[in-house]
Amino acid sequence: MFGWLKKVTGGARKNIAPPVPAGLHPEDVPGPALERLCAPITFRQPANIDPFASMFGTVRLARKDEPWPTHAHEPLWPLCQLNLTHAPLRPDALHNVSLITVFIAPQHAEAPTYIIDTRMPDPNATWALRSYPTLQDLTIPQNPAHGSTLSPRLGEWGPITPDYAGHDPALQVADTAVHGVHANNGSGPVQQTKLGGWPATAQSDLWWDRQKSSGTWDFVLQLSVEPAALWQGWGDGAAYIARSRQRPHLWAIDVQFT
Repeated sequence: MFGWLKKVTGGARKNIAPPVPAGLHPEDVPGPALERLCAPITFRQPANIDPFASMFGTVRLARKDEPWPTHAHEPLWPLCQLNLTHAPLRPDALHNVSLITVFIAPQHAEAPTYIIDTRMPDPNATWALRSYPTLQDLTIPQNPAHGSTLSPRLGEWGPITPDYAGHDPALQVADTAVHGVHANNGSGPVQQTKLGGWPATAQSDLWWDRQKSSGTWDFVLQLSVEPAALWQGWGDGAAYIARSRQRPHLWAIDVQFT
């Protein structure tokens, strides 16, 4: 058996409540409310042969006999796979997830699908996400001719990083008229691809925060442009992915362009 199978378990820890930033007092500014922790990841070096690695521009794990996702009968591009067991932290909403794979259609920018149901995948959806509670029993899928022009890159997790809310997300947790959004030493949200933290929104608050709904969405993942992987699918903006708290088989995406 392959040597990399020894690495299928890991110690990603759950998100924890951050301390009040140095020099600030809880009564002065809602620091803990405006600060979250995130796990940034960079993609620079070409992907290696390890199928359990985190990668951008390819997907190398699936369940046996799991069909490749399609849009209008055309295979989706494999956008990324993230091994959360290797991440330094795991958002609470992903406590039961060990691996995420994301696929996307080139048409997503023109006619996006906003919500997908992983229990009943829509063959006409412009993106797909698969989550796996364990790495056991996963295998290397047979890639169809999907026409992707991406260059597979290996992911390298950075250290746990404090992440601060921008203006629109901050309105959810603080009175920005009283507490400046950038009270935490002028810091803002981390711009790169990351797990957890705050969405570094490029235009406005996320659509699921603007619409009244009986459900609650937990932001879990930001996918930014990845030049080394030749991915400029949303200009200089990013995609923000959330999971439904009431129905965790539902996932939402908001792509913002700049």
